[in-house]
Amino acid sequence: MNFANYLDMSAAESPDDLAVTDPQRDLTYRELAGETDAFANALADLGVAPGDRVALYLPNSTAFVAAYFGAMKHGAIPFPINMRFEGSEVEYVLDDAGASALVTVGQFEDAAASFETDALEHLIVAGGERGHAYGSLVAEHAGPHETHPRRNDELAELVYTSGTTGRPKGVKHTHGNLSANADGLIAAMDWTSDEVALTVCPCFHVSGLNVTTTPFIVAGAENHLLPQWDIDLALSTMAERDVTYAFFIPTMLVDVLNEGIGDHDLSSLSTVGVGGSPMPRERIDAAEELLDIRLLEGYGMTETTPLAAINTPDQDVYKAGSIGPPAREVVDVRIEDPETKEPVDTDQKGEMLWHGDTITPGYLNLPEKNDEAFVEREGKRWLRSGDVARMDADGHLFVEDRIDDMIITGGENVYPREVEEVLYGIDGVAEAAVVGAPDDRLGERIVAFVVGDVTAEDLEAGCRGTLTDYKVPREFRVVDALPKTSTRKMDKVALRERFD
Repeated sequence: MNFANYLDMSAAESPDDLAVTDPQRDLTYRELAGETDAFANALADLGVAPGDRVALYLPNSTAFVAAYFGAMKHGAIPFPINMRFEGSEVEYVLDDAGASALVTVGQFEDAAASFETDALEHLIVAGGERGHAYGSLVAEHAGPHETHPRRNDELAELVYTSGTTGRPKGVKHTHGNLSANADGLIAAMDWTSDEVALTVCPCFHVSGLNVTTTPFIVAGAENHLLPQWDIDLALSTMAERDVTYAFFIPTMLVDVLNEGIGDHDLSSLSTVGVGGSPMPRERIDAAEELLDIRLLEGYGMTETTPLAAINTPDQDVYKAGSIGPPAREVVDVRIEDPETKEPVDTDQKGEMLWHGDTITPGYLNLPEKNDEAFVEREGKRWLRSGDVARMDADGHLFVEDRIDDMIITGGENVYPREVEEVLYGIDGVAEAAVVGAPDDRLGERIVAFVVGDVTAEDLEAGCRGTLTDYKVPREFRVVDALPKTSTRKMDKVALRERFD
């Protein structure tokens, strides 16, 4: 079934309920369904065919949601583009996907008009002067649109990875992937149409697109989208809109902890999801106390749509630092020794592999990457995560680190997260990141970058006695800020480049 049918189902059931908002406008489910029909009609009139790719170079907005579902209704393949990509990066993604249409906003229309790609024929601009005006297209093509039929195994969307370690990769998501992800999250979180979400994680990433935006359409719930991370706007929106659920990247929550919530009334907020990277354990209790909520860590990748593991509101036991049990209704997990490829025992570390309904069928135009990412084990096709994890006796998963981030110093393996957890427990530390730097004697030396009111001496003293000697950083750098990726994750690639 075409995943866009869920929008029409929600509109038929509760047409006057609020569906999506941004700082400029609100849309009910009837209005959103109508705008998606109009956009689908416009694409058909422009000559965009089912199966064509439609690029969304848009910030989080009501226009993004309408264009996304409108393209899908027409049978086209919507794909968002990272808003931090510029020039050749955008052109690469447009060419790789073979985009025939590009939807953007006036702020980027001049750059968009200059993109040179083979397949791109149509530029659609919201609030601009170039190309086809989004508002005019929607107004001129109002009327019903018959949703193009799709099977569960057919391509529904593309989501490109951020490309911090090479060219961005187009991750395929089928209509079945999207349905399994939405249904799985709704069941795990016990969401109903009464839920109210804040979406501030970018919709060009699965954390914004498929943690809240697409599942909340299926649930018939209310979703408030913000175009970028602005702590004051986020807090005021949660207070004014009576938000019950928000999903944050850990660095966003750290910002909230550092800034406080002021006099904003967040009494409606009951649950906060966190993921994208491990949440510092020292900050979990503080976040729950400040916001008076249950903080639920989860785990996912672009390649898992992203639902893979999750803590749920009704589970019996919560464990600090755990991403929760695997989402068994949609996936299976395997933890194996990276060298022997054999499953590890309880509480033993190994690489996580995933199999199931939310797992991508593969990367676009990259057969060699598919060969690297997918392996056969016991008659099943498994996705390699690149994450080191362990599962305890209760079935709870703990991510220890990335395989690529592991530091080998003096012949010993050190996982940066273990060191970072100790640093976060030192008074005055606001943020911390640990990387390996080339070292003639040790091979790699451990270097800690820290933001906060603290000295290198304080940091070393806090690590001594807690960490084994070889795990204590050989260098401490107190800096004003740490680099972040476009999805607000700590950018360790940029940190390592400081040693090149």
